[in-house]
Amino acid sequence: MSVAVRERSIALIAGNTETLNAIRDESVSIALWERVVSSSLSKLNLDSIADVRFTASVDALPDALSDALDEADHQRGSARDILHKDILVLANRFAQVMETEYVEIRLEHITTNACRKFHTDYVTARLITTYLGQGTEWLDSDEHGNSEPSNVQQMRTGDVALFKGRLWSSHAPAVHRSPPIEGTGEERLVLVINPARFRDTD
Repeated sequence: MSVAVRERSIALIAGNTETLNAIRDESVSIALWERVVSSSLSKLNLDSIADVRFTASVDALPDALSDALDEADHQRGSARDILHKDILVLANRFAQVMETEYVEIRLEHITTNACRKFHTDYVTARLITTYLGQGTEWLDSDEHGNSEPSNVQQMRTGDVALFKGRLWSSHAPAVHRSPPIEGTGEERLVLVINPARFRDTD
């Protein structure tokens, strides 16, 4: 089912993956693909997992990701298989849009107010999606200097966004933050993908 494109001052939002290409438009700071992820992801056990962070070439990513999920104690099963496949799809899509061979993958279990202040990222562009829990909040203008911005938007669980960073646009980078959840008992599983030039040798 297609979703009609909605244009805003700095964001382009639609229900298909081609939306992500819009990040290359000078007038677009956020390209947001609205989608629904498999309900099977709710079966992921977040109690004992560690965060995942590594850099790999797109070609090496399938094995590197599998190894990283093993090391982080993600239990094998259908939910993990869906997660693994989706990360590969998003990483390959990101690499195509950004024209990069290497990507940095971060899969983080969040229970605190990580990145709770509205900010911009010191990257060219960053892909973010939330598999479990509340999605990332973002501003539909550059009024982040205000203490209480009036234009806060929020991604839905499963939505995928490319946020333009300061290395791409010094005058109109995307402004966003993690939703404040500390003390609420809520949890989030968030994927972040950044462009990277070289393989991580650590």
